[in-house]
Amino acid sequence: MSEFTQWITTHGVPLSTFIYLLYVPIIATIINFSRYILGFKTYGVYAPLTLAFALYYTGIRFGLLLTVGVILATLLSYRVLRKIRMHYVSRITINYILIVLFVIFLIAFNEISPISITTDRHDPNAIHPLAIVVIAALSDYFIKKFVRKSLLTAAFSMAETMAVSIIGWLFLRYEPLGTFLIQYPWSILLLVPFNLWLGQYSGLRLNEYIRFRHIVRS
Repeated sequence: MSEFTQWITTHGVPLSTFIYLLYVPIIATIINFSRYILGFKTYGVYAPLTLAFALYYTGIRFGLLLTVGVILATLLSYRVLRKIRMHYVSRITINYILIVLFVIFLIAFNEISPISITTDRHDPNAIHPLAIVVIAALSDYFIKKFVRKSLLTAAFSMAETMAVSIIGWLFLRYEPLGTFLIQYPWSILLLVPFNLWLGQYSGLRLNEYIRFRHIVRS
């Protein structure tokens, strides 16, 4: 533990909080890289960032199943509610009511099912409720993309958001990285020039190379 980390932890900042805060710019950099180099169109930075932490607390199997279930429940409820004339916020609020009921039944089903949908590491009773709330809130991003674009575009954005979040979850689970951040917390400043380079990148993205490979070759 570096002197700076010791000073931080002795002045009211828990070590776990300090480490998780250091992970935030790392995962944000991953999202930035996936956006401008790989060409992933995620739901901004906030959605995949918070989803990565939510998956860490829920476990990857339960978290992904819950995410897919929330999106399917959102799509089903929106199909029904759009037949009724009402304000957008009112429709979203009713959608959240239905999603909450779905999440409650899903967790209850895990208790009576012979096959557990949670990982061995995570007991459903020990999962932080805020992680489940974060996953449920993804329905708002999905609906906005669905209304403005199309179902296919919203589905692709959701899949890419989940893919980037899984990468962030892998970084959160990699304990040597946490140990390194405790010893060298200032190392996250190295991400600044890298993000400056990403911010000025004007070349083709990876998915564009794949999509226009015939033109690129010629």
